[in-house]
Amino acid sequence: MRIVKVPISQIQYQYTAYTQNLYDSVKRIGFSFPIKVMINDDIYQCIDGHKRLSVLYDILKENPQYHRGDFVCVIIINNGNTRSNDCWRGRNSH
Repeated sequence: MRIVKVPISQIQYQYTAYTQNLYDSVKRIGFSFPIKVMINDDIYQCIDGHKRLSVLYDILKENPQYHRGDFVCVIIINNGNTRSNDCWRGRNSH
C-alpha cells in the first residue's frame, strides 16, 4: 500500500481521550505507523488512529508552529492502490 501525506484538517476522526504517555511519545517522535483511512467522496475518514490524531490536534492547538507540521502519513485502504511502486503495475500480471 502506498503511504501519502494529508493535512489533519482533511481527515474526519472522532476525538478520543488518550494517555499522557501517548502524548509525550507523539510529541517526541511523531507517528511510528501511518493512520489508516478510507476515502469517500474526496473525504478522508479515519479507520485506525483516532487517538493519535487527537494527540496531534492538541499539540497543534498548543503550538501552531510544531516542527513536524500538520501533515499526517496515511494509508488509503479503499482506493485500489495496493502496490507501493507504480513501475510494477504493467509488469506483474499473474
